[in-house]
Amino acid sequence: MNKKLKGQRETKYAQQCPLPVNMLVEVTNACNHKCIFCAHSKMKRKIGMMDLNLYKSIAKQAYDGGTKEIGFYMTGEPLMNNRLKEYVSYAKLLGFEYIYMTTNGVYADIETMKELIKAGLNSVKFSINAGTAETYKTIHGRADFERVLSNLIHLSEYIRAENLDIGLFVTCIACQQNEAEIELLRSKVKDYVNDFTAPQVYNQGGNMYEIRDTIMLDPDYKLMKTPCSMVFNRLHITWEGYLSACCVDFDNNLVVADLNKISLLEAWNCEKMIELRRMHLNDSIPTNVVCYNCVHNANNKIEPIGLD
Repeated sequence: MNKKLKGQRETKYAQQCPLPVNMLVEVTNACNHKCIFCAHSKMKRKIGMMDLNLYKSIAKQAYDGGTKEIGFYMTGEPLMNNRLKEYVSYAKLLGFEYIYMTTNGVYADIETMKELIKAGLNSVKFSINAGTAETYKTIHGRADFERVLSNLIHLSEYIRAENLDIGLFVTCIACQQNEAEIELLRSKVKDYVNDFTAPQVYNQGGNMYEIRDTIMLDPDYKLMKTPCSMVFNRLHITWEGYLSACCVDFDNNLVVADLNKISLLEAWNCEKMIELRRMHLNDSIPTNVVCYNCVHNANNKIEPIGLD
């Protein structure tokens, strides 16, 4: 199994950009876990599911505009939307070349995953953030460790038995609570996955400043820097149909346009988006914008940048 997780896509750093190759779709912002390093539990916006017809409109606009990869995840657990198969199959129908998802794996039973693979899914990443059941419950807030491992193993066995060209990955967010178990987890999953990664925990777009001393391995660690590639090379579509500049924009503070009202192409190069790119290119992000807290690991009071 020699597949690797896709790395950083090529980025064109300019105020106006063509539609990116890659798009993330938040089919829901609901989640069944409460991970200690995740800002989901602090989220104030309404929980909902993306309207399928709205999704189809946006996905077609993206594909027609040059987007070729689509991922189903952002601030929620995609398998909590029980119509996910329909989203995947439509992406396949349009011609998307790479269709993928990230999941905590609780609902990734083999029958569900067979349906998604048949619909067109190309790769799956499981987020498993501990090597033992006890630590897993501490981090995830749920006692699902054995269930998730079982789902992972069954999926791996199915992929191999059917000789399918499907990528299967595990990521573990490295933090103080699981640092001693990362190699243990690696040993438990390495025979079943194409790749295993353990990126260091960070402040989740500036939303989790309070974890600096109790959860982060390095309280001064900054994952992002200006200019952040997300503002230039990836589409982020919320379940409401908004275009956001970031995949961890839990409360829509980086939403620039409403795709219920304007086209995706108009939104991608709207004035608000151009202004945000300009801030990144000039390293002049105001202290009340989410991006400032993210790249500086700060805790300033932030304000939404507002719809264009």
